[in-house]
Amino acid sequence: MSKKQDILEAALKIFTEFGTTAASTKSIATEAHVSEALIFKHFKSKDNLIEEIMKTGYREATKLVSTYLEYKTPKDYISNLLDLPKILVLANKDFWQMQYKIMPLNAMAVTHHKLFMKPCNDFLVKAFAELGYKRPVLEAEILLLFIEGLWKHIAAHEFDTGHIDEIIHLTKKKYGLMSAEK
Repeated sequence: MSKKQDILEAALKIFTEFGTTAASTKSIATEAHVSEALIFKHFKSKDNLIEEIMKTGYREATKLVSTYLEYKTPKDYISNLLDLPKILVLANKDFWQMQYKIMPLNAMAVTHHKLFMKPCNDFLVKAFAELGYKRPVLEAEILLLFIEGLWKHIAAHEFDTGHIDEIIHLTKKKYGLMSAEK
């Protein structure tokens, strides 16, 4: 593994634990077993380091979404979107835990997240319109609020996957995306 990758992994760990404001480049250097100067050589500033972690995390999330969240039918799209919070957080828990912690105070994190979620909103509006909902924009907003809360809950807590699965299953039933058994 390269020193640059060591720095990124150490920074993600430190930012997740302490947030980006309280974390120091010195603590990141110690965690990565490198000099603080090497951090600045690769990233120029702590903000650039944060930006690189954001880009990497959302790049990985986008790859996962692009293979999993293809729009075929409205019901399939909504159903798959409801599975997404669990899938994303479990695939890269450290990144999503960091996002959960820093989003309230970090404009960069908010911007990256909004850009990531924008296509989901557009497709949800389309799906609800095709399904005949009277207010597809509002329905999309409601579902995205639920999804936002769900990924944050999963990232913030140790959880029982069975319980999260039950929440997702119940939500799918409420939208008529599956049979009523279970």
